[in-house]
Amino acid sequence: MLRRYTDEELQAFTAHYETHGVVKLPGLIEPAWVARILAAIDETALLADGPQPPERDLSFGRGEGRMTIRYMWRDVPVVRDFLLRAELAEPIARIVGTKTLRFWFDLTFIHSGGAHGEAGQGTPWHHDIAAFTFKGEQLPSLWMAMTQADAQRSRLMFIAGSHKTVPGFYRTPDNPAPADGRSDGFLDLPDFDALVASGREKIITWDCAPGDAIIIHPYTIHGAHGNTGQHGGRRVAITTRWLGDDVRFLPTHWSKAVQAVGIQKSGLVLGARPRGDYFPLVWNDAA
Repeated sequence: MLRRYTDEELQAFTAHYETHGVVKLPGLIEPAWVARILAAIDETALLADGPQPPERDLSFGRGEGRMTIRYMWRDVPVVRDFLLRAELAEPIARIVGTKTLRFWFDLTFIHSGGAHGEAGQGTPWHHDIAAFTFKGEQLPSLWMAMTQADAQRSRLMFIAGSHKTVPGFYRTPDNPAPADGRSDGFLDLPDFDALVASGREKIITWDCAPGDAIIIHPYTIHGAHGNTGQHGGRRVAITTRWLGDDVRFLPTHWSKAVQAVGIQKSGLVLGARPRGDYFPLVWNDAA
């Protein structure tokens, strides 16, 4: 089901992650499980156009040539069975240096080409920490390829070492600056394309085969071009968020935080550690 890495491999992954803020785990997921998860994603995507029961945590988003699905783990048993496994959490925990690891949520991206042969909607440069309800260094994302990802099919790009150099929280794409010009505490995102072109920043990127995975530091700047729709079609990947030892409930936007799935039901207060059924403990090596 999952590849077991040697201690030497995990040490090399850890060094790369600490230096660059991102590392690729080749062949993490066995083909049979990739097929099962991809089938569950396709089946779930068919629900996007139907009525959504109020008790369901599942949600969908759409853009040109792109669909997102959130919280499959709450409503799709095969996805939950795969994600809440210690074998999946262990390499993440060891690489980021945490003794415990809780699962937070999943976010699936389905990138297709545009309707008329042009590229679909991509993902602009950003880092996740600014939008996260929780804060901490041990708050990694595990991105898992369910189909091929390459230069034509929305492979991820990362600004090398940016987890160490960001001076604060960059404004997220869905958080525009106040119209009256006042400061809201967020930094405007630099022009990373220009910085890369000038040689002042460097991009790390990998082609990924189905079953490959990437661990991303919460402060690492990353993005993806839209899928051109060429060379075999769509790109499907599932991203998962994980909560380590140093993570605390410290939302940037309180009004958005209290609307997030599971927050109110878990009774979290500012500065609290995550707890409860919405943040299950999957790995515990604290003894």
